[in-house]
Amino acid sequence: MIKILLDTDIGGDIDDAVCLAYLLREPCCQLLGIATVCGEPERRAAVADAICQAAGRRVTIVAGMDETLQPVPVYPVPEGAGKLKNWPHRDFMKGDAPGVFYQLIKENAHEVILVGIGNMTNIAALFRRYPDAPGLLKGLYTMNGYFGAEPLPAPTYNWNSWADPMASQEVFAAQAAVHRVIPLEVTDQLTIQAGAAQRLFPTKDRLLNAVMDFGNAWLKSTGRLTLHDPLAAVSIFYPDICVFKRGRVQVETENEESMGGTAFTPDHRGNVEVACKVDRTRIYQVLEKLFC
Repeated sequence: MIKILLDTDIGGDIDDAVCLAYLLREPCCQLLGIATVCGEPERRAAVADAICQAAGRRVTIVAGMDETLQPVPVYPVPEGAGKLKNWPHRDFMKGDAPGVFYQLIKENAHEVILVGIGNMTNIAALFRRYPDAPGLLKGLYTMNGYFGAEPLPAPTYNWNSWADPMASQEVFAAQAAVHRVIPLEVTDQLTIQAGAAQRLFPTKDRLLNAVMDFGNAWLKSTGRLTLHDPLAAVSIFYPDICVFKRGRVQVETENEESMGGTAFTPDHRGNVEVACKVDRTRIYQVLEKLFC
């Protein structure tokens, strides 16, 4: 069993919910805890709990930080949380996400993989307060960054970095035994239309019914699902599903026009492995085996 801590901005984009559902169903996963981040983390925590309860699971959940380390001009709210009325869930007050995660990491030293699929605020705060935390991890996996050849339409497309650039920089600099990053140009290859998403996640299953209920507004507004966050989780249990290259990453924290932008420098002594290829067929096979 692989012990997992999940840091997520669940409640908006459906792929966070799909990622959580995958971890709840993956037979080799022991999900130790969940922390939520970004605007209204208390409601995001309730969404995470509702999905866990739909899977028949009780998981340690803490509502984390909504104030970023570096101020940004937005405060996103979890649009999908309006569906909480349809699902049993606990109510949450804001908690100490870095403190809770550090305790779990210390209790399970060198056994925990920390997965970050939202803005990096909670994780950066954890590493600031507890500098030994990265070294106590078995691994650090994040869905973050963009290193593609074509410029993005706007810096906000690289959301997990743009939404707290300073936090992103500090997490990219972390020294963990295994530090792997799944960037946007790779996950963009895993885009399917809304109809295909509904077939992949049949709602006769209570867990997937919850996922689709919380994520339906996103599917309707975008017309598609991109498996950004699920790939970060799947790549832990199927490490050959991606090809990685080693190096270092720098984040833009000053220039407003490119705020949160990420630059990769190859370096065989670097602290980060960045995914550069994904086996598209295999990830769908993995999900279909668990969900269909």
